[in-house]
Amino acid sequence: MRALVVNYGVGNLFSISSALRRKGLEVDIGTELTNSYDLLVFPGVGAFSAVSKFLNSRRDQLNELKESGSRFFGVCLGMQVMFQSGSEGGRSEGLGWLKGVVDKLVNSPKLPHIGWDRLIETKPSILIEGLEGKYFYFVHSYAAYDVDNDYVRGFSVYGVKFPAVVEKDSLVGTQFHPEKSGASGSLFLDNLMRWLKR
Repeated sequence: MRALVVNYGVGNLFSISSALRRKGLEVDIGTELTNSYDLLVFPGVGAFSAVSKFLNSRRDQLNELKESGSRFFGVCLGMQVMFQSGSEGGRSEGLGWLKGVVDKLVNSPKLPHIGWDRLIETKPSILIEGLEGKYFYFVHSYAAYDVDNDYVRGFSVYGVKFPAVVEKDSLVGTQFHPEKSGASGSLFLDNLMRWLKR
């Protein structure tokens, strides 16, 4: 199976690429968005405004791939840009694939939120089997609000409750970084592989 880690032009893409390769995926890093990949990955790097500009310039192509059945996995910021809009770097339009807006974490003791927090399951999913109560690694100052709870599979709490895992049809997103989450992250990626092979 093949995956493309989309290169926004910023940040380190190699940790998520290496983690996916360890699970048996053949991984490319680039900008050529085609249906020859089993999974397209939006990595967790950059600012919402810059990444949304990159993705919105390819909106029609991305929507065509999504409608044709391509699967997408967004990590941290990569999940956030699937929502309707975000305020980081000025209010910017997201892809609008998920209902909700991305804004700064409120009532939080310190920003950015850096460290380990528990995943709390909200709805059963192959993605989070065996992961209830496990700790994952987060690095973020923004989170999704006003979401449709139908697609939230798990949440975490840092001053405020926020979606940590989302799943809708061909879309999966995590606010945490599975590639930096040790054994818990490895288990999540095992589940992601099972989800891909369904």
